[in-house]
Amino acid sequence: MALFEHLTPMRWPSGPLETALGRRREGFTAQAEQSLARWHEPASLGFLKNTPVDCLVISWAAGAPEDAEQQKTAAPLIAEARRLNLAVIGWVQGPAGHDAAVSAARAAGLSAVAIQGFKGKSDFPVIPWGPRPEAPFDTAAGVLAVTDNVWPGIQPRQAGGGDAGPTGLPWLDSNGWYAQLARARTRAGVWLMFDPPAARNVIQPQAYAMAAADAEAAGASWVISLDPALRLRLAGGEAAALETWKGLLGAVSFFREHRAWRSYQPLGVVGVLSDYSGGNFDMSGEILNLMTRLGTPLRVFWKDAAVQESFTGLKAVVYADGEPLQPELRKKILAFVQNGGLLITGPGGGSEGKPLASAAHARFQVRAYGKGRVAVAKAEPGDPYEFSQDAQILLSHANDLVRFFGTGSSVCYHYTGSADQKKALLQLLTFAGGRGVTDLTVWLHRRYRSARLRSLQGGEPAALEPHPDEVAGVEYWFPQMPAYGALEFEV
Repeated sequence: MALFEHLTPMRWPSGPLETALGRRREGFTAQAEQSLARWHEPASLGFLKNTPVDCLVISWAAGAPEDAEQQKTAAPLIAEARRLNLAVIGWVQGPAGHDAAVSAARAAGLSAVAIQGFKGKSDFPVIPWGPRPEAPFDTAAGVLAVTDNVWPGIQPRQAGGGDAGPTGLPWLDSNGWYAQLARARTRAGVWLMFDPPAARNVIQPQAYAMAAADAEAAGASWVISLDPALRLRLAGGEAAALETWKGLLGAVSFFREHRAWRSYQPLGVVGVLSDYSGGNFDMSGEILNLMTRLGTPLRVFWKDAAVQESFTGLKAVVYADGEPLQPELRKKILAFVQNGGLLITGPGGGSEGKPLASAAHARFQVRAYGKGRVAVAKAEPGDPYEFSQDAQILLSHANDLVRFFGTGSSVCYHYTGSADQKKALLQLLTFAGGRGVTDLTVWLHRRYRSARLRSLQGGEPAALEPHPDEVAGVEYWFPQMPAYGALEFEV
């Protein structure tokens, strides 16, 4: 099963089962149905030759009348895929019988099946999958697949003025926070499943490369998925479609070449602690999402493993779960506070310390405890955005590791470092129509011996000139920053 972790997967929608499922969905078009039929033909695999894509994910069983026909008619496609040395994984969903699906997959020569929430044992490879709140993190498989993700980018404006975040700025969707949460829980490779938005008539070519970058920059893999129009255009060999495909493959190849970056660990000053289950997933997960949007570098801590993990480098721990902490973990966190840390928690967070009149806050009672502070919410937190903003204010920007000037609202980033602390990596993603940003300044809290910039276009990295500030940090100036940029630093 470990071999699947290093594959580049691609969703391959085709055949009678996909058609039947599509007809049940609102907005299913004749073009989409045509693309499903076209991609069921073995010849459709031709454009995958000499590409990094080496794994197909095909619909296999859904407990529908079309299951048997899907499996029978897929035989030529599977045979051609195997001839091209492509792994083929059968996607099993709905009320489909697991044993029957596995038996049919074995007989058909599939490499594995993917089954929702699979926890049993099988002598045939099974990849478990589930939606975000129910992801099977305890799997022993080499990879797990997660659904219910978002198409990365700025939400398009609607007739009423556009989707916006609580700040009034256009809302930026990203899967990076969830990938970080998942990778803090499991050693398995994380495959993120999401499709291009069906509501959009045209998907910009750069959007596909950025969809891959959004997952890869956070250490996960996107199960590549193309919109029906692009699938048809590729099958017909259209030049513009092939150029879009080439751009996506360039991004995939880039991250393959830099796979070692996945071993880097997040450099964050705030630890978000939770069991990430039920309502706690909704609240703490959204805090992760929003604090990431606010530019706060984070580390994820799962409550049942946090006692064994290091808080080194943290300035604050955020705990918004309603349940009280276990005594051993509470003891560890209070020791962190006594040594100068900050605990931001709900109203059941405790009564340690003395109230700080100089730190009056409308929604938190702030207490001094040892060298640090405990900020206890006066009421149960109900608004994750308000809670996230308060956490950032309580921490203060004096603890920033990275700052950006001139980016607008379309940027997210990942700041990580190597285990030996000799290298750091700042990956910057901008979603302003694939154009990147102009006149960007990046400030870092520390000075590095060397810095260089890489982009998805490849080639030799560009050396960066540092501009030390008057205190301790350093600035790097970019007249033009590409849509994705990786800043590599050496100590």
